Amino acid sequence: MDEVKATTEVWKGRMDLLALEKEAAKAELASVENQLRVAKDKVDKWSQLSDDLQAPLNSAITEWDALGQEYAALRSKVDATSADAEEMVVQYKADVEAAETRLKTKTEYIKWLSRRETLEEIHARGFDLSAEME
Repeated sequence: MDEVKATTEVWKGRMDLLALEKEAAKAELASVENQLRVAKDKVDKWSQLSDDLQAPLNSAITEWDALGQEYAALRSKVDATSADAEEMVVQYKADVEAAETRLKTKTEYIKWLSRRETLEEIHARGFDLSAEME
């Protein structure tokens, strides 16, 4: 009987020890579950934040692409306009040079015409300057 009592006491001690280990495991499990819940909440918050930021990011990317395309189109127009303007400048310079040449020619013509008219007027008054001119 003493032996059975001793064995019972050993088994009771082991059961108490197992109960303590079971309680410690439950407490650790509760702690891990709590940590898991907190981590899940953080992940949900980050996921929501990511979703909230994704739409404006996509919008900004779309707008950036549209602006890039608009810039390329405007750049093409500027290049074309610049080339046209350069051609016009070259043409205007040529026109100005031609006009200056015509103006010089007309100026010379008017100068000689004026001299001729003056000589004719002097000659009409009876003066002969041909001897002096020689």
